[in-house]
Amino acid sequence: MSAIPVITADRKLFNKVRKHISIEEFESPELVHLKDTQEALDYMNMEMPELVFLNFSEDSLGGYGLLESIMTDPWLLHAGIIALCSDYDDTKRLEKIRGANIVTYLLVEDIARHLPRVMGIIVNNRRILFQRQIESDLVGNISGSFKLDNDPVEANCYANLICNFLYNCNKLDIEKKDYLYFSINEMLMNAIEHGNCGITYEEKTAWLEEHGQILNLIEEKCKDPAIGGKRVTFEYTLSTDHSRFFVADEGEGFDWRAMLETTKNQDYLSLHGRGITVTKKFVNNLLFNEKGNEVSFEFRHQTDVTNVTPGLFRNMVQLDVTEGDTVFKEGEPSDHVCYIVKGRYDVIVGGRVVSTLGPDDVFMGEMSFLLNNRRSAAVKAASSGRLIKISKQEFVEAIKKKPHYALFLSRLLAQRIQRLNRSASRNN
Repeated sequence: MSAIPVITADRKLFNKVRKHISIEEFESPELVHLKDTQEALDYMNMEMPELVFLNFSEDSLGGYGLLESIMTDPWLLHAGIIALCSDYDDTKRLEKIRGANIVTYLLVEDIARHLPRVMGIIVNNRRILFQRQIESDLVGNISGSFKLDNDPVEANCYANLICNFLYNCNKLDIEKKDYLYFSINEMLMNAIEHGNCGITYEEKTAWLEEHGQILNLIEEKCKDPAIGGKRVTFEYTLSTDHSRFFVADEGEGFDWRAMLETTKNQDYLSLHGRGITVTKKFVNNLLFNEKGNEVSFEFRHQTDVTNVTPGLFRNMVQLDVTEGDTVFKEGEPSDHVCYIVKGRYDVIVGGRVVSTLGPDDVFMGEMSFLLNNRRSAAVKAASSGRLIKISKQEFVEAIKKKPHYALFLSRLLAQRIQRLNRSASRNN
């Protein structure tokens, strides 16, 4: 794993993270201490890290302001964020910020207890700690199977990793991301609370009314070795057009048919006690085993759409196209490049379709554009879509304003060439 920045003015907190970040069977990552927001933004723009720690527990740092700056250009600044919080008020505030690429929330006082396990989850699922790259099969056949402790932090971490990844890969829009997060987290928490820990509806209701947080009740239950030793099995398979999930606990199960019947007319906003019913509305093919301690469900993906436009090009004119429209003509001067917002586009040489491009390919016509050559192929819209047409002057002016984009775009082009080389070697 590349170097991980820890953004905090608090040296003691940095040392605490460094002390507890060790991961069994893996070399501990290098940490970089960044003490203010400008230093952090400069580092993230140039290094584009996979993961950052951001301290929200100190007002002087301005963690929320930094998060807002990051979210102004999430296409570039897409690092997963481990949010360090002073209390649950911070976590609740962060949970309301839609689109933030937060992997999990850790209370500062809980770093020693949770950080090693969180880092283990991240390392074992690094393929879905998203790095923006040109891979048309980015989400093809990614799967994992894991055993979770009875720990809400672990459930939150898995749910966020998967939902952030699918959103950044343009497989979910922001609304569907929220739906899927709720569904994964609900099924995992149901397995922990009611399955392994045996917490009843009445017991949870009384506890929430008095304490407001379920975590301490779970911890109390897990002091019993018979409960603390139980695990939750979580499996996922991420395919091109849908995702599939499986959750199993080691509890006695429950009458899920009766639960669905009892809660179907309950207040929709009363999530406690009816999470399964809400999940059923969000997902496809929600299926329990007869005992009620195993559940599987699917979630459909969107196709040929990008969620996030690079800040570099966001204010440029967008062009809507319809199926059959000609985007480029073979042999014409290459005086502009196109950023693909949505749709599919056939690349045609000598009257034959040689490839099809979509949002995962990011650009069209960039090679002849940069090399100042004429178009080597024609491009026609294979579906309705939307493009951002960028002239050479606009491209140069944009790079002048945000020079770090030049480095990032160079990496994207290098990855495309690498992919073409792999494809050519397979064909040979």
